[in-house]
Amino acid sequence: MKSDVVQYERTYKLLKSRIECGILPVGSKLPGRSVLCQEFGISERTIRRALELLEQDGFLEITPRKCPTVISAFALPQNLVPRGTRNADKAQVNDLLQTSILLCYPIYLRGLHLCTGDDWLTPEMILARMDPEQPEEFWQLSIRLWRFFIARNGNELLLRAVDGLGFRGKEPLNSSLEERVRYCSNIKKLLQTVKGGDEPEQTDLEAIFSQYIAIAEQAGENQFLQSVPVCPLLAEADGLDQQLSLMQERYSTVCLDLLGLIAIGRYQPGDRLPTHDQLQEIYGVSRDTSVKAIRMLQDWGVVTAAPRRGISVVLNLEGLQKIHIAPESIACHVRRYLDSLELLSLTVGVVAAHAVVHITFEDAGQIYKTIVWQYGHPYEHQMIPRTLLDFITDHIQYGALRSIYRVLARNFSIGRSIPKLVCRDKNPENRDIYQQCIAAVNILCDGDAAGFAKMTADMFERVHKLIMTECMRLGYWDAAMGVYEGESLWK
Repeated sequence: MKSDVVQYERTYKLLKSRIECGILPVGSKLPGRSVLCQEFGISERTIRRALELLEQDGFLEITPRKCPTVISAFALPQNLVPRGTRNADKAQVNDLLQTSILLCYPIYLRGLHLCTGDDWLTPEMILARMDPEQPEEFWQLSIRLWRFFIARNGNELLLRAVDGLGFRGKEPLNSSLEERVRYCSNIKKLLQTVKGGDEPEQTDLEAIFSQYIAIAEQAGENQFLQSVPVCPLLAEADGLDQQLSLMQERYSTVCLDLLGLIAIGRYQPGDRLPTHDQLQEIYGVSRDTSVKAIRMLQDWGVVTAAPRRGISVVLNLEGLQKIHIAPESIACHVRRYLDSLELLSLTVGVVAAHAVVHITFEDAGQIYKTIVWQYGHPYEHQMIPRTLLDFITDHIQYGALRSIYRVLARNFSIGRSIPKLVCRDKNPENRDIYQQCIAAVNILCDGDAAGFAKMTADMFERVHKLIMTECMRLGYWDAAMGVYEGESLWK
């Protein structure tokens, strides 16, 4: 059973997303607590805590004996510096803008294409309310419309990545009526194009993103606040690795990572794992967390532990694949893995095209040798896609984008933490993926940058589809999808 802390955090996020996307517009009233309790399947105490958080962050006004009222689509009252923000100078703002362009174009476009039927009602309602004569409200509604199509992907990790770039809640400081009228016309044209089944031109997307270019160009050192999200996605860039989402329990993260190291053969039966002191240092966790992680491995029969004898590995991969791991116990990790693979498959093509410009011939030759060596060695061949991802990440020139991709690379390794997803031997499916990686790097060595980006994108999309199929086959899918309801982010 999920703790009340996890439940109210989840409920808070879902209601907050509905407010920010315009599903619950300013002035609307939330249903009564009993209705919300029934909808979310939680206690009144939990819903009360979630509503209190929304009130503290400036979204709601709560009056005794009345339903909560939405008072703002953006967090916190004016003149207060939001928690977890930092000033960004011109160079940082440009870094965030370029990251937004590379990251958001494919995400936004996919969100548009996913809309069918009644899905269009909310964006069309928002568009109808965008009055060029009212600049402040116009740009706020524009942000809400933009965010709807990001949220339409139904991926919380993806949504939080975009929110973390800091453009939400901001509008151009200077814009003319003519510019706002033209901007509104561009949005209408884009929606009509996609609804009609056609593919928008690159210039159509650029016209929509001109709002963010204007924000960046007009940003002074004290005018732009970049969100520092307390979430695993951007945590690494800001030293916030410890502040993981409460839904991702740290002890199970440690447990599964150790399980993965055993599964790929880094630890063999009879080997000793690091001591509790070493585990605490490696993973940055408390002793209580490391003890819980080892106890979980003991319960599964993977290790034995005794005072002064240390922690010893008992099972190899064959044995690990026979243990029963309840889907619910790893659901959060599987969902994080799937969400990361989706974000990766959506964006890696444009990111690789950006990175390849900064890869030297010597760099390409070295990564080719590394991957060929991994292909010929037991266990190591499983690391080939991660090696290629790390290589691309190391050559990203924008700090914000590089931070996002570093965490995606780390999340990519969740796959080796689930024994039944690990395959020691090459099979037709993974052999093709490995050979595709080698072919992509070979093309890179020949100087074909566009071919490298396309082949890399195709490979990671194939990995994403393969993992989805395997999770369904192994019975992990339903539990992972139950961690949160993707439709609730926008519907």
